[in-house]
Amino acid sequence: MKENQWISDVDPQSKARDFGIESLTDAELLALVLRNGTKEKNALEVAKDVLSGSEGFYSLMEAGREDFLAFDGIGEAKACLLMAVAEIAKRAYTQRRTASIQIESPKQAADYVMQLLRYEKQEYVMMLHLDTRLHVLGKDVLFIGTLDQSMFSTRELFCSALKARAAQVILFHNHPSGDPSPSEYDIMVTKKTKEAGRLLDIPLSDHIIIGDFTYYSFREHGLLD
Repeated sequence: MKENQWISDVDPQSKARDFGIESLTDAELLALVLRNGTKEKNALEVAKDVLSGSEGFYSLMEAGREDFLAFDGIGEAKACLLMAVAEIAKRAYTQRRTASIQIESPKQAADYVMQLLRYEKQEYVMMLHLDTRLHVLGKDVLFIGTLDQSMFSTRELFCSALKARAAQVILFHNHPSGDPSPSEYDIMVTKKTKEAGRLLDIPLSDHIIIGDFTYYSFREHGLLD
């Protein structure tokens, strides 16, 4: 073991071996990823610095390259590694087998995409494709907007649905501010998308806006039949 790698009474690697990976603290888990510290700090101390904010691992999901490089002991390689870990966590949540997933409520739909969209700092527009029994056929990220606005065409939305042979669809987009309250533009787009779906016989089941661990469902609020 390299000098100054752990320097603690029980290093995280030994603790994980003897008591299971679930026994590790957040800082110990992150130290296993970082592996090495600096001349002044071991990996565990660097991990504690990175997690020193009140939001813990959540802050890793939102952080970018420059945020990581601001920490002593985090260079280009480790910054890239931490960004990769965050991206793996996001994708692992959403890359489940879709064939057995059935969306029967707005909350289920919101939970399905929450981890994918809630961390984004730009507006993303996503469509979920469902069959006649409400099983998930797939999903598409259709548009990426600015910090506070996403402009998209209804025609492009339903091109995706037609290719997927969807029987109905759910539209999603996120609000980077964390507040999912709909804007006038969101309401207008929902009405326009609902009408287009009616004409194409691919009904819009819901439009859900994702905030920070919260959501707004147009169906729950009585704005969709």
